[in-house]
Amino acid sequence: MSFTTPHVEFLKDIENYLPLGTLTLPSDQGSSLGSYWQEYYPEVIYGSSTLANEARDLHKSVWALLCLGWLRTFARNHPQDRNLVHIRVYVLPSDVGGRYVERSVKDWERIKKLMKYVDVSAEGWEGTGDLKQPKDDLFGHQPRPEDDDSLFYIFNTLPSPKPSSFTSCPYSSHAVSSLLDNTKNIPGLQTELYAYQRRSAAVMIQREAQPARTLDPRLEEINCPTGGKYLYDRTTGAIFRYPRFYEEARGGILAETMGLGKTLICLATILATQGHWPQIPPQYSLERRRLRSRVGSLMAMAAAAANQERIPWRSHFQRMSSQGDDFDSCRRVLEQNVPSYTIPAPEARRSRRPATEQPGKRIELCATTLVVVPLNLFSHWRNEIATHVEEGILKVLYVDSNEVLMPSARELQLYDIILMTKARLEEEMSLTSSLKNCCTCTETVRCYCSAHNNVPYSSPLATLHFLRIIVDEGHDFSSFGRKNNAVFALQKLHVERRWIVSGTPSSGLLGIEASTATLETLSGVSDRDSLLVKEILESRRSHGADLRLEPSVRKSALLQERKDLEKLGSIVVDFLDLRPWANGKGGNDVASWKQYIIPNEHGQRKPQSLRKVLETLVIRHRIEDVEKDIKLPTLHNRTVYLEPRWHDKLSLNLFIINLTVNAVTSERVDQDYMFHPKNRASLNQLITNLRYSGFYWTAFTKEEVSKSIEVSRKYLEDRSTSGPGKERLGNLQEGDFNHLRRAIHMGETVLDCPSWRAFSTAHELGLYIDDFPEDAREAWSLTKDTPGELLITGAPQMSKAKNFIDTHLYASDPASGLDVLGKTTMDKLWQGVQAKPLKTKRDDKHTVSLQYSLQKRGSAPVSTSIQKPPTMGKRTISRAKPSSSPRRTSSQATHESRTSDQPAIQSIQPQRLKSALKSSSTTQAGQPFEPSSILSKTRLSGTASAKLSYLLDRITVLHESEKILIFYEGDNIAFYIAQTLELFGIQFLIYTGSLSALRKSAYITTFNTTETFRILLMDVHQAAHGLHIAAASRVFFVNPVWQPTVEAQAIKRAHRIGQKRPVYVETLVLKDTLEDQMLRRRKNMSAQEHHKAAKSLLDDDVMEQVIKDADFIPLLPEEIKNVQNQMAPLQNPQNLFGRLSAGVADFHDPDKDLVFPEGMQLPSRKRKVGENGVIDSDCSLSFKQVKVTFGI
Repeated sequence: MSFTTPHVEFLKDIENYLPLGTLTLPSDQGSSLGSYWQEYYPEVIYGSSTLANEARDLHKSVWALLCLGWLRTFARNHPQDRNLVHIRVYVLPSDVGGRYVERSVKDWERIKKLMKYVDVSAEGWEGTGDLKQPKDDLFGHQPRPEDDDSLFYIFNTLPSPKPSSFTSCPYSSHAVSSLLDNTKNIPGLQTELYAYQRRSAAVMIQREAQPARTLDPRLEEINCPTGGKYLYDRTTGAIFRYPRFYEEARGGILAETMGLGKTLICLATILATQGHWPQIPPQYSLERRRLRSRVGSLMAMAAAAANQERIPWRSHFQRMSSQGDDFDSCRRVLEQNVPSYTIPAPEARRSRRPATEQPGKRIELCATTLVVVPLNLFSHWRNEIATHVEEGILKVLYVDSNEVLMPSARELQLYDIILMTKARLEEEMSLTSSLKNCCTCTETVRCYCSAHNNVPYSSPLATLHFLRIIVDEGHDFSSFGRKNNAVFALQKLHVERRWIVSGTPSSGLLGIEASTATLETLSGVSDRDSLLVKEILESRRSHGADLRLEPSVRKSALLQERKDLEKLGSIVVDFLDLRPWANGKGGNDVASWKQYIIPNEHGQRKPQSLRKVLETLVIRHRIEDVEKDIKLPTLHNRTVYLEPRWHDKLSLNLFIINLTVNAVTSERVDQDYMFHPKNRASLNQLITNLRYSGFYWTAFTKEEVSKSIEVSRKYLEDRSTSGPGKERLGNLQEGDFNHLRRAIHMGETVLDCPSWRAFSTAHELGLYIDDFPEDAREAWSLTKDTPGELLITGAPQMSKAKNFIDTHLYASDPASGLDVLGKTTMDKLWQGVQAKPLKTKRDDKHTVSLQYSLQKRGSAPVSTSIQKPPTMGKRTISRAKPSSSPRRTSSQATHESRTSDQPAIQSIQPQRLKSALKSSSTTQAGQPFEPSSILSKTRLSGTASAKLSYLLDRITVLHESEKILIFYEGDNIAFYIAQTLELFGIQFLIYTGSLSALRKSAYITTFNTTETFRILLMDVHQAAHGLHIAAASRVFFVNPVWQPTVEAQAIKRAHRIGQKRPVYVETLVLKDTLEDQMLRRRKNMSAQEHHKAAKSLLDDDVMEQVIKDADFIPLLPEEIKNVQNQMAPLQNPQNLFGRLSAGVADFHDPDKDLVFPEGMQLPSRKRKVGENGVIDSDCSLSFKQVKVTFGI
């Protein structure tokens, strides 16, 4: 093969090569080489029979690379052993000599093989190193500890932002300087920023205006054995002499910890850069400026020049206008001379016909920030803008639904912020959008625009180049393995600066402080968090490659890590468009996120690229740096262990009866056995129902319990040989028959309990009332022959009795007619129970199959223990209203809270009392009854739920001085609590997933800004979406939460910036029950085990075995015989009648005291009138009303 002279000269020049390292090999010819360096050829290597046996691949690789001119080798006898060959290897870098030497991926793979044997140390280069000492592996062919760092560990050890005040843009430099100067306020911002918030906002602007140039994250610097450095790509094997740099993203991920004011940081950034212009993209910046059709005025040309120079005139004129100067004419001219650029039309296909030149797409620059949020956070942003920004400083367009028409592009340019929902953005940019074009005609009489000509919708957003886009809770825009509609919509926008705002961009990107929030407070240890941070970090450092973990746990952790990184890659590539990861496919420099960042099947990732990428993207302060600037109120977290009461034990034991009877009668084989893999969905529902029963449960029926007893007895008879206790074991275990006998005995005890039969038949929450009027006691009782003066009834029944008495407070005998109402009420109840038997949701195919199989075998029925029941259609807002004011907006509520430090609660006199004109001077204030009246002594003494009784005791003590946030799982639990709160006249709101977005927003705003509603009940799974509920300082979990991250995010709804009080968290647990064991197990699980069992308790092997081995909760003799001992007593029994200070029910408008976002109201709906008043259909859950509590 002949080479041109330049080619040969290039290959001869050793300066074109890099000193890579040395090889030390045995050779029979070693003694003939001498002590001087000489060009070394492959036949010498081939002559080494020892090497040929150990590393034949090395010979092939060196031979091929030498022939291609990629390598130069020089050899001599080794100074320490003449039988060894000391070889110096020089390599031709990938970025040198491209015109002379062809490169291919296959050849770089040969370089990777060579690296396994090369010694890159300076001692090895000189031949002075220890021959017996193994060489360092610098090229990543062996696992390194830092390559195994988990996403969680890397995220929590990123350095805190350290901004500098200099940027190439003088206006951005001024904005950064003003943010970093603690003595200056941001113009238009009326909230004082903390130092860490200033730093975060400053870094945001700095990255936007002057993104740094960083080394290609795929490359690592390696020290040459002769000094200097070169760059190596561990994945491809490519070697580079010169560094390659990429520009960082003009944006990133604002990931400050939950509750530290990310929205406020964004608003500060927007205000500091108000009126700043984006740059024309470099690929379009060289086009000729558009020529005017005629010579413009001096003012017009000056305005065009000012905009071309990107002068932020908007904020300047705003300051001048605040001083009384009027520059409207200047503003109008500046707004009419906006810079623009043209995107050329795609090239037409080649054709014989002459091609018609297509015009390009004209894009105008826009100094507007586009803020995209989930629907449930729309009102939160609206309220934050109203709270933190001075009125009239920012012009904001609110687009929360498809009914809002999008203005024209020229009008959009006048806004500082366009706040819109994610759903509207997707519809806005959809090719099949049903939206209508906005009229842009200047003449209203003759309108010929596309708005009235059935022209397909064309979004004006697509014709503007926005300054910035902020996506709140942006992790929702990422998806695993595919692009979603939001990503496609965002890719159609032209935006210079892009930000994701989320404290948890993926499941693995969770702050360490969230992990400490779920830990119990240690008495006497003030710096508990700082003591645990290091321990938690080290325990979660591995992402799944740790061989000390069990294989199943390691596999689950690695799978979760891969999913998290897939989602992060979607943000990096699809949204932030970060190079090199967003390099187009098919080019010469394609960077695969999956290949470089996501761990391989062994749990290892090639280079330290992930940490480098996160350092350039994420803005987040370490918690120790935040605490230097602000100290949140103390967080107190404790677990309250309660003794289960009679009905708690019965409910839990009924589930254990089901599991026991099923395990024994199915003999734990085939699909009849509940723990068979095919029954996993049904079993998961059973375990969920079992957890809910720790609060209260009435779904088991007498017929089902009787059937279980009958099947169990028949099974024992069939297996009996020569009498009781001598049954054939077969596939069963010793003790199974005794356990089955205990189940029979427990079932009989349940059936013999009158109160259980009454509660399960009526499906009511059981209440125990003392000193109820004797002549009406039997009429209101759910049970017969209740001893003493104790009344056992249900919460809805007592609500009717209370309303009756309160309506007749000033009558001569308020209790007159109470017995008649009681008889009527109870008759309707029992008639309804008979007419409408227990209903559950339609069975899935697994449930139907399992039921049929068990019936065929004659096994115990488990239908109610494996079905998901409907939720009772109860209201989510209390009907008692202490205020008669009309509905208010958030701005009015905010104004009131700022102008008065007094509580907003007003005590009003009842407006619907029959004897309202009668004077109440005969009784003391707040005590409508005579001291001798039995009604003044009637009190609620206990309930059928230990947790409910404890919660009521705490609420009655705390609700007047502190607001309370109660987290629950299962909507019926919330409604049980709500029923008793209404008896006490305590105002509440229930925040559940089925509410409309507007009502959700109104509930949060009302709870935070008014004193009317003191209690917010919230589904714990609705608490992980950026909600701000700092008004609450008392937090209760009525059931322990299995996922620590869900619990942590729920706690951070209250423990955040804006919280003025210490936050007290209490988790209620029934002692020595399944939930007790669950919580103890959760506390001892590793992060990898939590990832494995995140969806179900059954995915944890320990908990699955605990459930299989569950034993009955013993019943005490004094509980069986004495009804008084069966209730869960209140420590402070509460008077039932005449509680006027809390307000009287206003049935006409349950939404009267809600605070709605500015300019928004609930749509008028037809109200349904019932016995208890008028109910707005939108304030109820959209479920069919059935008198049942989670029939299993």
